[in-house]
Parts: sequence; structure tokens; C-alpha cells
Amino acid sequence: MEAVFSARMIKAVAIACTAGVVASACGELTVPEAYSPPTSTTIVDGEEPQLDPQVEEAAGQAERVDGFVPPPPPGYIPTLLVSGSPFILAADQLASPEDGTPQLVSTPLAGDLANLSSVRAVDDLGGGLVIEDNAGAIVYRPSQGDPETLTATGQLLDVGYWDGSPQAFVATADGLINRIQLLSEAGVELEQQAHFQLADNEQIVAFAASRDIQAIIVQDDECGELRFYGFDGQLLDLPGPEAPPCAFPGRPTFGSVALSPGGDAVAYTVVTYRGDGIEAGTSLVGQELAVGGVEFANRKIGEDSDTITSLSFDGQRAAYLKQSEGVETVTILDLTVERSEVPVDLAGIVGAETVAFARNPITRIG
Repeated sequence: MEAVFSARMIKAVAIACTAGVVASACGELTVPEAYSPPTSTTIVDGEEPQLDPQVEEAAGQAERVDGFVPPPPPGYIPTLLVSGSPFILAADQLASPEDGTPQLVSTPLAGDLANLSSVRAVDDLGGGLVIEDNAGAIVYRPSQGDPETLTATGQLLDVGYWDGSPQAFVATADGLINRIQLLSEAGVELEQQAHFQLADNEQIVAFAASRDIQAIIVQDDECGELRFYGFDGQLLDLPGPEAPPCAFPGRPTFGSVALSPGGDAVAYTVVTYRGDGIEAGTSLVGQELAVGGVEFANRKIGEDSDTITSLSFDGQRAAYLKQSEGVETVTILDLTVERSEVPVDLAGIVGAETVAFARNPITRIG
């Protein structure tokens, strides 16, 4: 849910749907064609991340539950969902303002998505969306069929994909991370399961999911940490960043995190603080999750008093939402190219909350 958690600190929520309630409320959903795996389970986006065979904690990660992930259409460039009131889609079309500065055009979503307000919207890799609305309800809007309420109240974290189904992650007020399998075989009830539990002194700062990997930043009595979990909630020893010395206890060193669609790279922010606890600067880092954890990008994106409240990563480009003296801006930058920042036109949106690249095109319109 990105660094927006540090501002809201996990509002008092509770999961309203037990496994039985989710099943009765959501019923059976028709499996979209996008979720039908090919005869081959070859990964569509490249080779598997190469994990160190000596690391016992990563053993479960090496044995993938399901190698198939719905592939994007050829030539698709992930477009950006900006949640707010209403939420919009930032198309990859450059406008040319009078001053000559390029800017990405923002387009409202169509059909029954057009006038919705949301705290967070995440694609399900099949043309649909999972949305947390302003009232706290989490609703699944598949590419076809009626919307299904997953929980009446809750905190939507992200959507991953494995075992032939998208999996929505939801946090509760007591530090429990649950997952909900959004699709199931005919006659099999949808399930909500406990995924992993945070320690009593930990709070979520940011969360990201891709395939069967989840990355989470936590805040604790010190400066917190960034760690990774696998498909069954086990802690993974992936080559993530090591936290620097804790100079300001109680303030998290890592602020936002996002995983690439292939789960082979991570983008995260590192925050420094002034003596009064206000952000002094923020850097955006890109790092591979293969053996060695090669860092391939390190860019400063926040100055004194700037706060990065949301981050997304499409494997090459990062999008981030920044608060600067009460002004919200969304920027997309290419981590492989210097000085590649392009602002997103937020005209028509009130109170931008989060950003998320749509890993597959959004096809639901009504």
C-alpha cells in the first residue's frame, strides 16, 4: 500500500468476510480467457530469478506453485492507475504544453468505472480491478461479470498471482496479512486465508506483490526493515537492501516499495530525516532480486519536506506520488535513463491517493 500507510498508520479495520462469508458474498466467477494457461508453463517475461541454493528460506521460492502468469499483449506499455476522486488512467500519450515540457495525458476510466472514487486500485492481470473505496470496502470488479464485495471494511495492499489465480492481500488492524483467492475452479468456494502475522511492535509502511512474491516495509521501535515473503507466507532470504545504521529511531529508513511484474527486481525508497523528524531527502533505488542483488539505479526524487506516498514499478519505469508543501504530483521516470522524469497531468482528479501500473490492459467498461 506504499508509504501512505505511514500517514494513516493502518486505520482501525477488521476483515468483515470470513472464508464462508467471502464465498457466499462473492460466489463463483467465470474464469477469464486471460487466466487460461498455455500448454507450456515457460515464464513469459524471461528467466526465473536465480536464487542461492544454499539459502534454506528461499527453497520454497525456487519451487514455483505455478509458472504461468497472464502475459500482456505484444507491445503493451503498462499504463498508470491514479486513485483519487475519481480515479483516472494516465495513458502513455505525451501532450505538448505551451512551455514545451512533455506531460502524460490523464484519461478517466470508462463505463461503470468512470465516476468511482478510490483509495487504491490494482489490476488483477485479467482486465479487471480490485478497488478499495473511500469507505474502506474492497470490491473486485472482474473484466466480466458483476462486482463482488470481498470485505466491507479493510486495507487493500496489492494483488499477486499464483496457483492459477490472482490473490488479493488485505491487512487487519492487528497486523495480520490475509490473502483472498479471487478465482477458483467451478464448485470450489473462494477462500480467505491468513498469510503472515507481523510482530506486535510492527506496522506496515508499504507493501507490494508480484507473482508469488511479496515485499513489505515495516516500521518498529527502531528504523524498520524491508523483507520478502513467498506464496505460503514463508520469509524469503532474497538479496534485498541492508538497512543503514538507524539514525532516527521510530522513523522508517525505507519508505515505499514496488516489485516488477516478473518479480525479478524491486524498486524502493530510502529516506533520511531532519532533527525534527521531517523527511530531509528521498532516494529511489532499483535492485535485481537475483543472486548478488545488483543495484541498477539510484536517483534522488525527494528534497527537504517532500514525502513519497506511493510507488509503482513496471520493470523499467517507476511512478511515484509526491507530497510537497500540500501539492500532489505524480511523476514517471525511466530508471535506465538519466533525467527522464515526465509529470502526469492530474487535472480533474481530487486528492490523489496512490499510483499503480496496470500490468495488463484494463478491459472492464461496464
